[in-house]
Amino acid sequence: MKIKKRDLLISLSFLILFAGFFYCFVSPNLWDYDFWWHISTGKYIVETGTIPDKDPFSYTNGLEENKNLFPEREKFILKQYWLSQIVFYLIYNYTGPKGIILLRAILLTMVLLLVFLRLKAWNVKFYVSFILLFLLYLHLVKYIGERPVLFTILFTVITFTILERFREKKGKGLFLLCPLMLLWSNLHGGFILGNVIIMVYMLGEGIKIILKKVKYTQQEITLFYIATTLALVFSYVNPTGWDAFFIAFSPEYKRFCYGIQEYQSPFYLYKNKLSPMNYSYVILMLLFPLILLLRNKRLDLNHVLLLTGLFAMAVTKGRYDVYYASIASMVLGREANLLIEALSKRRFSERTYEKMASAFSIVAVLSSLLYVIGMFKLEALRFDVAKGYSVPEMAIDFIEKNRISGNLFNEGGYGGYITWRLYPWKKTFIDTRWLNYTVQAELSWIATTAESVYNKKLREGRMPLWQRLLDHYNINLILMPLLDIYGQVPPLTLKLLDETEWVPIYSDPLSVIFVKNSEENRVIIDRFRLSKEDIHNRIILHSCRLAIYNRRNPQYMRTLGDTFYKMGRRKDALIAYQYADKRLPGEQMIKEKIEKLESEMKAEEK
Repeated sequence: MKIKKRDLLISLSFLILFAGFFYCFVSPNLWDYDFWWHISTGKYIVETGTIPDKDPFSYTNGLEENKNLFPEREKFILKQYWLSQIVFYLIYNYTGPKGIILLRAILLTMVLLLVFLRLKAWNVKFYVSFILLFLLYLHLVKYIGERPVLFTILFTVITFTILERFREKKGKGLFLLCPLMLLWSNLHGGFILGNVIIMVYMLGEGIKIILKKVKYTQQEITLFYIATTLALVFSYVNPTGWDAFFIAFSPEYKRFCYGIQEYQSPFYLYKNKLSPMNYSYVILMLLFPLILLLRNKRLDLNHVLLLTGLFAMAVTKGRYDVYYASIASMVLGREANLLIEALSKRRFSERTYEKMASAFSIVAVLSSLLYVIGMFKLEALRFDVAKGYSVPEMAIDFIEKNRISGNLFNEGGYGGYITWRLYPWKKTFIDTRWLNYTVQAELSWIATTAESVYNKKLREGRMPLWQRLLDHYNINLILMPLLDIYGQVPPLTLKLLDETEWVPIYSDPLSVIFVKNSEENRVIIDRFRLSKEDIHNRIILHSCRLAIYNRRNPQYMRTLGDTFYKMGRRKDALIAYQYADKRLPGEQMIKEKIEKLESEMKAEEK
């Protein structure tokens, strides 16, 4: 095959591939829990002309008794996103979900495009670039949430690219880091990663200069350190300065991360089958130590320092793996290319190599076409919110239409959307900013129906902690998801169904609403009251649907077991627990439930 024809096929394959990438980034509906409090804050800033000093959206956070134990963190969370919040709000206000979804797709596609251009600048063979880009794409699909972190993902790659370009060209383009860091530090607190990357290069290049491993003129050295130092200084020009550093690296703030999925190791989630295996992540994680072993001392010091740090972060916390993947896809692509070139020169003649490259170009075009054709569905492009997945739109419609009064208790993930729809008429108990540690703890105690602070059994006649907290906050309305993000039914939901003090009045495939059984709510209770069986059946239906969709996660089967047990259907509960045990053999809690049920059923037979 002639070189020009092969180049045409290569260009065509990448064009098709990027079209497929963009389609995949644009097709999911707007779903992220955090998005709603971001645009609510953006609206607040635009309308008041100020960045909030205190949380205006939660009635619990403003109480004197809940004085914030970590005011620096509250200030940081309230102020760090201000510019991206304004951008998100203005786009959503003028275009609705469509504009935000397009912005998401553009930012993520730009990440892939910049990675491709960096690989191209390093003369990485097209088949290596093709594979690494696809691995990165499979990873980025996890990050289609509509949050300011999208800017950090893109700016991480831009920062790396600017620094690498300076090492190659030694030009004044390095000063682009200054406006970049100024913009980044006002869009998202992840700008500290940009600072870390810059400091790694300052250290790495400094060591190489001292050891005379790299050639710079004195003018170039001066330019490099002036530009990078200025970039660090420019990143300080934001409402919270460098508080991001102190909060990110201080151990006292780790308590806010407990139980939050993105702060857990991906391998923990894989092991417990709470999340499907991300094979692109695993491949990229395994590729680094392999390349490190094979390339040994020939790897660039900056790349080794950067990837080692990002590798450690990505292993321990899932939220950092995208940054590792973005940088690793470039660095490992370059190193893999050098290894393959050295191997091919020893093993294959130039003519054989050309034939192999031509064959791969044909395979690349065909695989790109098949991939795009296989996934493309025009009807999937709805440009809407994820009403049946994460956004409790119908439940909020119900509350708003019936003007249900009184304080609301809500699960954290719903807080942002409640604020967007109902503020200032109704404020939330909490949202996923987790601004107040006291309120966050109280949310957990209520949601898990804790009987005391230490969850010990109370003496008879004592009111459990969760009930005392609901009374303390004068809660009249409770909005809960049918299942949490792991597939478990919140204990509070099942508990309330057994309580005469609370009445279910609304349920849909996503959520359930309870009101206090009081004269104030008599009209709405008489009109909308649901039976216990209605809610149980809704949980069963939802759990079955998700259990079929995700055949690895044991929590859906465990939820079915818990619900059947509550309904007195012991045989069905036992079957559900046994299926859960098959999905996650050896899980102690599931085994205990099976043993308890078998014991009860044997006692009944006697």
